[in-house]
Amino acid sequence: MTRTPLLVEVLSLPGCPGAEGALSMAREVGAALAPGTDVRDIRLTEAQASERGFPGSPTVLVNGRDIEGSEPHAAGVA
Repeated sequence: MTRTPLLVEVLSLPGCPGAEGALSMAREVGAALAPGTDVRDIRLTEAQASERGFPGSPTVLVNGRDIEGSEPHAAGVA
């Protein structure tokens, strides 16, 4: 049985003091629990955050779902 790799997105605003720690932890946990996990560092502008109804910085999404239980977000913000 082949597993589809997980997509983990760490979304943050410029200057977020917790962004680097969240990104590091996501990479560490992904590598340990699900090798092949794609971890992406996504920096949002204030306008992008406002458009998305961004819950807070940083936010970690796994396959588009907020790990803290907020509503699903659109993945792939550039």
